[in-house]
Amino acid sequence: MRHLLFFGLMLLLSQIALAQNEKNISTPITLDSLVYKNIQKHKAEQTLDGFRVQLFSSADRNSVNALRTKFKTEYPEVPAYLIYQQPYFKLRVGDFRNQIEAQLFYLELQKNYGQLLIVPDKINLPTL
Repeated sequence: MRHLLFFGLMLLLSQIALAQNEKNISTPITLDSLVYKNIQKHKAEQTLDGFRVQLFSSADRNSVNALRTKFKTEYPEVPAYLIYQQPYFKLRVGDFRNQIEAQLFYLELQKNYGQLLIVPDKINLPTL
């Protein structure tokens, strides 16, 4: 009777160990698929959180476009974005990863442009 109980217990423990081992084998596959999904998601997103300097906001699209043209002649290497948030057109410039970078450019622009704002925005990824 003791031997039968001992063998039954050993059989039960071996089944539990086998089930645990099967879980461990399947975990890397699940982890790999999650990593792959994360990579694909970030490939699709071409923006990240950052800051831009807002130069102007107006309901008149032509005046915003005129200022954008002027800015692009003075700073051709800095991207300029015309954004529409009803009922205003806004001119935002730069793709700054942190507020300090935006502040430095803000101080440079403050000499030639009136009131400016540093605004949080989705910025484009930097080119490598």
